[in-house]
Amino acid sequence: MRTALIFMCVVMMAVPAFAGTLDGYDRAKLADENYRLAQGTDDLPEAVNDPELASVMKKYIYADIIRQAKITQTERKLVEIVVLTTNQNHKFLSRVIDGAVNLGVKPIEIREALYHVAPYIGFPKVFEALDTANEVFTAHGVKLPLESQGTTTDADRFEKGLAFQVEAYGERINQMRDATPDYQRHLQDDLSAFCFGDTYTRGTLDYKMREMLTMAVIGTLGTGEPQYKSHVAGTLAAGATKEEVIGVITTMNPYIGFPRTLNALRIANEVFAEQGK
Repeated sequence: MRTALIFMCVVMMAVPAFAGTLDGYDRAKLADENYRLAQGTDDLPEAVNDPELASVMKKYIYADIIRQAKITQTERKLVEIVVLTTNQNHKFLSRVIDGAVNLGVKPIEIREALYHVAPYIGFPKVFEALDTANEVFTAHGVKLPLESQGTTTDADRFEKGLAFQVEAYGERINQMRDATPDYQRHLQDDLSAFCFGDTYTRGTLDYKMREMLTMAVIGTLGTGEPQYKSHVAGTLAAGATKEEVIGVITTMNPYIGFPRTLNALRIANEVFAEQGK
């Protein structure tokens, strides 16, 4: 009887309680393949002095995350770029932009992703990120400045921005404006004209991609829960699946850590539940 119990315990310890999502692939091999496609044959610079953590990071970002995030390669790289811009991680940003260009992401797409985040993090951080991007573009032989993508004028930016807001987010936009005191109305007008008129109506990136980027920036900031919830809903309304929403959050994770990742996940799940997804 005692022998049988010991045998049962050994078997139970040897068999996992459930199949993990990390099973069934060679993490190191996949990471090396994906890293080489984006960054070439040189190893991570961090591996010189801290090879253990560099190895963990490489396999996590270039194997696990790429395999798990159900979004396109271009979407993934643009999300990484705006997250690193928001965090002001310029050393990593330069490397990721270089990798994006190597993988075929167009410089104009990268430029538009950076322009898109100005209403959320401010002009100075974006211009510093553009300095980094332009250095990479120049190294790749890209002629600067890139072509204009604006679609509004001073005369119509507010009108077009407000129309975009109402179409995208519904009549509650007008209700919110009506409830705003007169001495604060200029901020609502600026939101419509700048964030949506000057920015969301620009060319190159479609509405779905822009909502993904907005999700990524607000989630990286870790503030503005109502805004984050609104833009998760906006991303779904723009045609994204819930798997793609989770793909954005998954892509953000190595750069923002688990506390903000899990908070973003909680809010996304609330939206999914409300929409019956």
